[in-house]
Amino acid sequence: MQIINLASGSKGNSTLVEYNETRILIDAGICEKKLKSTLNEVGNDLSKINAICVTHEHIDHIRALSALAKKTDIDFYVHEKLASSPALKEIDFKEGKLHIFSNNKFVIGELEIQPFDISHDAVAPVGFVVNVCGSKSKVGFATDLGVVFESVKQALAGVKMVFLESNYDEKMLWGGSYPYLIKKRIDGVKGHLSNFQSLELAKWLFEQGTKCFVLSHISENNNTYELAYVNYVDYFESQHLMLDKDVFIRLSFQNKHGNKFSLKEDF
Repeated sequence: MQIINLASGSKGNSTLVEYNETRILIDAGICEKKLKSTLNEVGNDLSKINAICVTHEHIDHIRALSALAKKTDIDFYVHEKLASSPALKEIDFKEGKLHIFSNNKFVIGELEIQPFDISHDAVAPVGFVVNVCGSKSKVGFATDLGVVFESVKQALAGVKMVFLESNYDEKMLWGGSYPYLIKKRIDGVKGHLSNFQSLELAKWLFEQGTKCFVLSHISENNNTYELAYVNYVDYFESQHLMLDKDVFIRLSFQNKHGNKFSLKEDF
């Protein structure tokens, strides 16, 4: 299974997951033109995408949906509560192309997708765990969540790799120029994970077998890539663990695609 983040941040999010002829996107939050060009940069093509799995309806996760629903034959997988809400009313899905899921596992081609509930200020926000059918090697996607419920931990337990939010540095957020109510929203239970909160979950996941952490949805205004990365590195090195051997720490970026991972071979 190959995984590559195409964009990650408040301006747009999308990740490609592929195995043989099955290719899916987790979200399509960058514009159609940018999505096409970034897929081409990583040796892929929009015409080969089978499906898009939507985490929630915020524009930085669905920006391209309307254009793709109109112009392509891609299948769209949306939580039942989101599908029945006004949030997607402007999107005209072709007949048979909108697929509804609840919290049950579903299959797209050779990939199994398990959604799980997360806490965010959206209609029915979810994360996903993805694996090749019959394989125990799984990748998790947990971004845009303000608090880590026990159910989130259990959903992610045992994944080999996780795209995990490390959105903001607390000092930068509270010392920054954002209005107070926006700061409260980001720092709240329906907001985002701080660097500290992200690492706390990562510590637990590492004990459950997770080897690779891809730090995601890093704020451009309330964090830096260096702060998020060093936060993780300092902890794991303090545990006498060797980077790129015992644990792998990577970054997802807003303006360029990230590493291309081969889950079974790399981890």
